[in-house]
Amino acid sequence: MTHLRRSLGTASIVFALIAAGTLQAAAPSGTDLWGGPAAKGIGTNATFDTNIYVTSVGAASGSIDFLLGGVTLASVPFTVPTYGVAVVAAPAAVDGRGAFLYHLRSDASVNAWSETYNDTPAGRYGTVSTAFPVSDFLAPGDEAWGGGADASSSSAAGRARTNVGVLCSPLSTQGCAVEVAAFDAGSPAGVGQIFTVPGSVGQQSLAVLLPGTAEKSKLSVRFRMLTGAGLAYAIKNDNQTSDGSNLSLSVSRGAFSTAPVIASFTISPSSGCPPLTVTATWSTTGADHVNITGAAGDLATSGSATLTVVSAGDITLTAVALSGATATSTRKITLQPPTNPPTPTPSTATVGTGQVVTGSIPVAYTGTLVTVTFDAHQSTGSTFTVNGNQFTYTAGSTIGTDVVRLTVPGGACGPATATFTATVIAPGDPAIVFFSADPARGCGSSTNVILNWQTLNTSQVTINPVIAPFGLAPNGSVGWTIAGTTVFTLNAFPLLGGEAIQQSITVPVDTQAYTPLPTPNNIIVPASSGFVYVTVTGVPDPTLLLYVLVQSRSGGQFASTDTPGLFTYKPGPFTGLDIVRIFYSNGCGPAFAEFMATVN
Repeated sequence: MTHLRRSLGTASIVFALIAAGTLQAAAPSGTDLWGGPAAKGIGTNATFDTNIYVTSVGAASGSIDFLLGGVTLASVPFTVPTYGVAVVAAPAAVDGRGAFLYHLRSDASVNAWSETYNDTPAGRYGTVSTAFPVSDFLAPGDEAWGGGADASSSSAAGRARTNVGVLCSPLSTQGCAVEVAAFDAGSPAGVGQIFTVPGSVGQQSLAVLLPGTAEKSKLSVRFRMLTGAGLAYAIKNDNQTSDGSNLSLSVSRGAFSTAPVIASFTISPSSGCPPLTVTATWSTTGADHVNITGAAGDLATSGSATLTVVSAGDITLTAVALSGATATSTRKITLQPPTNPPTPTPSTATVGTGQVVTGSIPVAYTGTLVTVTFDAHQSTGSTFTVNGNQFTYTAGSTIGTDVVRLTVPGGACGPATATFTATVIAPGDPAIVFFSADPARGCGSSTNVILNWQTLNTSQVTINPVIAPFGLAPNGSVGWTIAGTTVFTLNAFPLLGGEAIQQSITVPVDTQAYTPLPTPNNIIVPASSGFVYVTVTGVPDPTLLLYVLVQSRSGGQFASTDTPGLFTYKPGPFTGLDIVRIFYSNGCGPAFAEFMATVN
């Protein structure tokens, strides 16, 4: 690095350019260069200004962007003739705004350096910094070292104050966090952090950042990039003149790990019957937050949480550092197999008094004792018996509903039950067991549907508006084409004549698929703030709206209200992104939209 000094003699003014890097490698050249820190305006004991010098062996032109706070405040064009120099002064837009960085782009390779100076009656004092290519920005895990820092406030000759900082690239996807450590004769003198947003400069006095360095000299400093892409620097300013020089820093790529450390992670209990309630307990260092399988949102770096496990597998804790680096630890949960219920086939029946229904239970229970009890026994004298894997139900002498409970002994997870339900009707009365359409909704100008039905004690059925001159069978199915919403009515006629019983179904026909429109659909809200009402329009029947919570980083809640199409959202206590997917499905298929909430 270099610095520029001008001293006043008694008879003449002598200019001297002291190039500390003269014997080092040539300054970087290129068509895309970065530089800083620089300043314009009032500073400590000084009024600063900055000039940027651009040189080239061939003609070149381009522009220099001046950045601060993540924003380009000004862009100044330049032109360099062959073997020429262009001097670009810091624009008024950065005056008094603090330290800034600049970005140079040209149509031919150039090199550049900036002089930040303070004119005084005793001469010009300043600091020179060489522009650098984007590859010089440090990445998380990179380290820079240098020596010769001085954190004195003394005005004695040779004493200096040192500023440390980081130039954060606007191309960085994260803010820049750099750890600054100082060493006095090899012994630690303090550790601190500097943070700034992309496209900005973060800078502090070494003595303020690390109080243990105050009034000490010949210090070495170490910079560690924790997050973002940035260039660390240290500038030593003479306490008498404000003349400054950049400390030479050596870079070591990938010198340390930014990944967090999981000190402990336990799950208790680790086995049991589903659903199993377990407690996860963990401790980490170097993490910003943790995520655990089955737990919503970002969790504290150390703590405990209660989870409900419904299937065997792994529970993984992921610790996430500010740099984005992660560490994981996995614990296995073993679940005992649940006892399979003795579900009968069929499980329901509509029968006349005295009639018999036979069926089966799963083969696995053949020869196993199955306990039979009546939860409801309205049909007088009805019975239910099991022989092997076959069952027989005999309806009683009166009408009513019987509910039979079947119970089998359980293993480690206890017994299992299933039910058989019989609806007993008077002899000869017709009954419609079921009447359905497939699909239940149509789409477009022409839809083919299959009507299915099953009846008892009927001679035949008719279905309006299906044309069947000789009637239809008591049990069966038929296809029909409809051009719009249609009501089908099934008429079931008794075996010995009389009035038919009826049952109707409506098959709606939709003209198109509809995409729901949530308002608002993308919000930024504080954690644990009040309810947000979300109105969903764009659909003809809001009662068909459904929603799925896709992601809940904050632990937020989304719920429907008594008003179709109106929902509520409540942010959780954590920061992060919550995503809710709102579905609308009709005969023309499903469509969805997303509601997103950024909780900070």
